[in-house]
Amino acid sequence: MDHLDDILPELLLGTLDLPTRQEAERHLATCERCRAEADRLSPAVEGLVGLIAPEVPPPGVLARVVGEMEGPGRFARFAEKVAALLDVTRERALALLESLSDPEQWLPGPADGIQLLPVETGPAKEGMLAAFVRLPPGVRFPRHTHHGHEWNLVLEGGFREGTGREVWPGELLEMDEGSAHDFVALEGPACIAAAVIAGVTSFEEEESPSS
Repeated sequence: MDHLDDILPELLLGTLDLPTRQEAERHLATCERCRAEADRLSPAVEGLVGLIAPEVPPPGVLARVVGEMEGPGRFARFAEKVAALLDVTRERALALLESLSDPEQWLPGPADGIQLLPVETGPAKEGMLAAFVRLPPGVRFPRHTHHGHEWNLVLEGGFREGTGREVWPGELLEMDEGSAHDFVALEGPACIAAAVIAGVTSFEEEESPSS
């Protein structure tokens, strides 16, 4: 790169792609001529930027965005995946996802801090157990063995298995028959996942702390 004459305005405006910007910045560090040209153009570029009036969003946009990120509708993007997992309609999946924001719907789970929201599956998953599971950060789901397949679709937060594997929103973890694991909710928002179990699950007895 000889000089930055052709791209210096774009560099000052911040519109260059990352590799080109990094190369241009390295050149500026060693080229007195280009640094002088950048100093000459900077006031004009700053004045041009100052002429651009900020766009004011229409009323209610901010509230709607916050609602989509934090309200009952924040899980809607997983409707199709939940519908397929539970074998229910998309409309039913949306209704179930909205119910996750209602604290009255949750029941105590198999260990302290864990909550469950049992749901019914569709015909293709008849006889299987299904529920949404909620674990606050740092809470461990006890080690258990699957006597049948198990599927876990994470909707919010995440968890780490004993093997170190992490599962995040939108990811589906499938456990084979005879497999066993435990997991811990990661830091951040509470981990919420949809779980479907074919067969039964047996929990290992927790060892009592030594006195």
